[in-house]
Amino acid sequence: MLDTLLNDGWNYHDGESERLAVELEQASAQAEDRHLDPLLNLVAHTMGEHLSDWPRARRLIEQVMAGRAPSKATARSWSRLGVVRLMTGDVAGGVAADLDAASAAEDPLATMLEARFLLVNALVGAHSADAAAGVYTGALALARRLGDAAPHRVIAVASNNLASELVEAKTRTPGEDALMAAAAEAAHEFWMKIGTWVHDERARYLKALVANALGRPEEALAEADAALEIIAANDEQPVDTTFLTLARSRSLRLLGRAADSAAALAAADAAAAAWDDQGLKDWYAEERARAVV
Repeated sequence: MLDTLLNDGWNYHDGESERLAVELEQASAQAEDRHLDPLLNLVAHTMGEHLSDWPRARRLIEQVMAGRAPSKATARSWSRLGVVRLMTGDVAGGVAADLDAASAAEDPLATMLEARFLLVNALVGAHSADAAAGVYTGALALARRLGDAAPHRVIAVASNNLASELVEAKTRTPGEDALMAAAAEAAHEFWMKIGTWVHDERARYLKALVANALGRPEEALAEADAALEIIAANDEQPVDTTFLTLARSRSLRLLGRAADSAAALAAADAAAAAWDDQGLKDWYAEERARAVV
């Protein structure tokens, strides 16, 4: 049951968060060491970020971790425990779990750094980008000093999430604009260390959104066009292509190319209208509303 839940739960974690939370509570007693990282990740994301109930997430995670000892295989799980403790205001408990993770890990410094980016993810998911900013900036500087020893994937994810949260904000300060641009650039930088061409084109899409939001349409258009060229050289990505076309429409409008903008918007609208997935249609509607403002 738990294996199925961890695989399928992501499909409805946002729309039916309470249902999934109850199911996770019921199935958690089955957890083996191999389940820990995906289980704790899903618990924190569903209960903490979506339901805004970090104490509930902490209770379940501490229940799952009770009686276990830190090991190389479970070090990240202790980092996740540290995050939920910090998100409930337990600084001492959070630091203690971080130290347990680092003491068991093969690379203690990289593990401590990874924990900081896991905290950034949690803060961004809790819509606390301001709180995440200081942690993110310091952790990113250290990551670049570590080079290949840095945890590239978690840095890419945290950077992507931070930039995405800021680009969707209705208002931003100049400092937040700079942070948004830096995070989008870092997301692309670190995805390119471990990702595929799909990560490349999606990171460029995010950079196009950020450039449009900053009033840099030429830069945005260049990123969107580069992403479309990557797709054309590899395989079809109809959903990504639609969103990139929508981003191009905004860039073209900002550049004063009204006819080209209208044509791109019409092409994106036609592609989105053919989708069967209502969740995708809703996402497109949200992005379209921002693109035409």
